[in-house]
Amino acid sequence: MILWRQRVSEKVETGTGRPERYGPVAIILHWVIALLLIFMIGLGLYMDHIPVSDPTPLHQLHKSVGIVTMLLIVVRIIWRLTHRAPALPKDMPTAQRVVAGGMEGLLYLFQIFLPVTGWLMVSAMAMPIVLFGLVSWPLIPLPQSVMDSGYLAEIMPDVHNWLAWSFGGFIALHVLAALHHRFIRKDQVVDRILPHHGSRH
Repeated sequence: MILWRQRVSEKVETGTGRPERYGPVAIILHWVIALLLIFMIGLGLYMDHIPVSDPTPLHQLHKSVGIVTMLLIVVRIIWRLTHRAPALPKDMPTAQRVVAGGMEGLLYLFQIFLPVTGWLMVSAMAMPIVLFGLVSWPLIPLPQSVMDSGYLAEIMPDVHNWLAWSFGGFIALHVLAALHHRFIRKDQVVDRILPHHGSRH
């Protein structure tokens, strides 16, 4: 049913060969991942004062949700690469189009690198990952020399934290841009990804 609705949505074009808005699969993935990322950032900030070397149930929850989020991001990227995105407003300046495309690319890169660095971090520390206490998730295999040196285990928490803070900043810019389109430009950019689309007055 969802796939059928996706095809119907993609048949409604703007004259550029692109759909007017994202289909239901893309919309669901966008908002589910957004909620998971907000949860992960909040949980990460709360855990910031807890040493990674002193694992708690919160660490295991953080790792579990992180792995699930990473898998959903992979699905989202594959879906995005195989389905055309809606066209941007025709009156949007070229510079803003370039910035929008660059921002989209950066957000995808952060969504990939952030969970991967977390996975690499716990792998370097040889810390087990048990998804929600039920299913063991494999660690990234690393050379024994890397494990013995301990250098990767030492730097990865800082790398992961730096990426998380940077990602949070880009998310804030993304939200500000959405608010700008919604309330200042008053165009249809935000409507393309909203779960419920109605007429604008």
